[in-house]
This record gives sequence, C-alpha cells and structure tokens, in this order.
Amino acid sequence: MGALWVAGIHLSARVAEKINSKHGIASAEVHDAIVCVEGLEYVHSHHELRGWRWLVKVEIQGRPVLVVLYDSDDAMGDIYRVGSAYFIDR
Repeated sequence: MGALWVAGIHLSARVAEKINSKHGIASAEVHDAIVCVEGLEYVHSHHELRGWRWLVKVEIQGRPVLVVLYDSDDAMGDIYRVGSAYFIDR
C-alpha cells in the first residue's frame, strides 16, 4: 500500500454510464472522492491486457468503494483514466 496523489481524471461517458447504471455511483462522486485528496490508499498492479493500474480504496455514499485507475500518459504522471468504480462491502 502507498499514498497516491491524483490531480485529475479522465472518465469517458461510457464508463461513467456503466458505473452509474450498474453500481449507482455518479461520476461526480468518483471525482470528488479521488481528485486532489491527500493520502489515497492504493495498490499498484499489472493487468495483462490493460497494463499498470492503481486500485484505490475510497468512501462514497458512506460505503467503501474500489476505484480502478489506469495511466493516461500524462507528462506529470498525476492524471489517470478511470476504468471502474464499485462498492466492495457486499
């Protein structure tokens, strides 16, 4: 585990719709939970098809959520693509 700084996110309309319809999490909630929040807990792992990813544990709607971030090829290295977000307490 480490601490991650996220200065910004890219969240496609397709992923935002999936997160909202399947998990009931709005894109604004994901943004507010991870962008410019100090001390985010994460695990860094490699996905065989998608490359490096950051699995970030946050709280949304008073429940634990796992947000999956991927590299966005940002020169500063602190802007990420959101791959998914889902509750992990079920």
